[in-house]
Amino acid sequence: MAQPDDSCSTGEAVPALRVVVGEPDRVTRARLRGVLHMRNGIYVVGEARAARQLSDLVARRRPRVAVVTAALRQAEGVELALVAAARTRNRTRVVLVSEALDEELLGRALHGGVGGFVHRGSLLEEIVPAIRLVAAGQTFISSSMITRLRDRIAAVTIGVDHRLAALTPREAEVLALVATGLSNAGIAEKLGIGTGTVRSHLARILDKLSATNRAHAVGIAYESGLITGGSVHRRRKRP
Repeated sequence: MAQPDDSCSTGEAVPALRVVVGEPDRVTRARLRGVLHMRNGIYVVGEARAARQLSDLVARRRPRVAVVTAALRQAEGVELALVAAARTRNRTRVVLVSEALDEELLGRALHGGVGGFVHRGSLLEEIVPAIRLVAAGQTFISSSMITRLRDRIAAVTIGVDHRLAALTPREAEVLALVATGLSNAGIAEKLGIGTGTVRSHLARILDKLSATNRAHAVGIAYESGLITGGSVHRRRKRP
């Protein structure tokens, strides 16, 4: 296994990123290892196929990031990622890999301190940027998950609240990202737009919702039934 050398081809020092992988499928573990070891500065220092193994591995190796599949569960059915994220003494950040685009799981994960949510369908394409962002203390959410949240919010705004119905699809998308806890910079990076554009969208959102700040805007979405318990649900129109 390659060892961290903190160097790159230009001779500039690169902080070594120590990563452990919790994944029950041997083939997926091998593919992840191959992708991660191609990127200078990211080193897989341990792999586990079961929850108990991963728990011990995190305690022993103290990685910067743990990539954990949601299928790796403890006996009581709690995602190991949520437990690992709570172990702040190890300072290990968690990227959760999910088979499904599950809004409820996303909500529980973010609430529990998970830094990244990657859909398995785009795992090999998104895992490197996810690890880097999460290691830097930011939040990463798969593009497919963001699209789902945007589309769900856009689909339910009509008939829920006249203020929410006034939002454009892009504004609904920004509101969905605000609700996940992303900063303006994080939203800008996720959508491929400038931070100034994000601020403009937020200004229009606050104006349309008559909200005093971003937290108030998210609160209005919750109160209207647009967002409930970490999920976005369809609400029936009132007669």
